[in-house]
Amino acid sequence: MNNRKEDGVALVFTLMIVTLVLLFILVISNQILNTNKQITKMEKQIISEQIAQMGVDFYRAAIKKNLPKEFNKDELKLPNMQLDEVVLDNENNFAFLIKNPTLDETEMVIRFTSVGKAYDEVSEIESSIIINIVESGE
Repeated sequence: MNNRKEDGVALVFTLMIVTLVLLFILVISNQILNTNKQITKMEKQIISEQIAQMGVDFYRAAIKKNLPKEFNKDELKLPNMQLDEVVLDNENNFAFLIKNPTLDETEMVIRFTSVGKAYDEVSEIESSIIINIVESGE
């Protein structure tokens, strides 16, 4: 008769263990999914920052190439350059754009903003180019 009372205990104990194991697995898998989403978002953000920095480097090289070697300080203007968005892949996932280039003639500085795009992330970097003028000895 004692065995009759203990027959259901093993079943209840087994169900409790299975429930606890499943609960533990659900919590761990939820944490893994959240971590994966966070890592993916950080990767996209880092890529967009790197593309924005690439835009800064691109614009500095373009200014250096297109700036006249000799000019009168009073006639200094920004080089006439096309500032369209530069798309880096066929799917239009990666691109950069140079915005608002301005020339401060008193300080001889070109200020601009480079915008990097990677998937749905956008990063902006403000930068400047200092124009060094060497007076001629004439």
